[in-house]
Amino acid sequence: MSDSVQQWDDILADLLVECGHCHGPMSPLPAGSAEPAYECLQKAHDMCSQATMPSLELEDYVAHQVLGEMAKPAVADALTQALFTMVETDLSTLGEDVTAWDARADVPADEIEPRRRELHAERLNLNRFMDEDTFSPRWLAEWWDHRAAEAPHRKRQLCASFFSRIELLAGPAPEPGALHDDRVVLHWKTWDDPAGGTGIEGPQ
Repeated sequence: MSDSVQQWDDILADLLVECGHCHGPMSPLPAGSAEPAYECLQKAHDMCSQATMPSLELEDYVAHQVLGEMAKPAVADALTQALFTMVETDLSTLGEDVTAWDARADVPADEIEPRRRELHAERLNLNRFMDEDTFSPRWLAEWWDHRAAEAPHRKRQLCASFFSRIELLAGPAPEPGALHDDRVVLHWKTWDDPAGGTGIEGPQ
């Protein structure tokens, strides 16, 4: 992923992030800060105060793990369909918006045109889902950084699809570039039925 476009999206908002020492809830603090850090709210043990991590650092680590999982062939098929449904839903909503704006006489053309260009781009994006060769680790990173960055709730939805909860422990930070961080314990959901187990659903 490109660090320059990584945003504070709160992608773990739909997940239980808990202290690995007291199992109390953790939250990004201070609330509303530009650079919050996950901290134990309960602090029942001495080690709890040391189990902390900048929110962006935890997000970035979890994002890399999610992208790695998404690239696995056994998972890719189910996610291709899930992401296809996401884009198709967004496309339908955007198309309805453009049609509604076109029907209004009080909306200037220069306000409608950007939405029309966005609709065209979304249609091209949808076509890319039809190309199996496009669904690759490189494309996934591009999708996460750019397409999903426009809709942070998609990132939250994907994270909640893969994890039941995340624990954070006290300990030293890993060496730069390390693929594993011993401070973070990821509790992955079991995919007994990948096609039906993504947890990503279309509109009801």
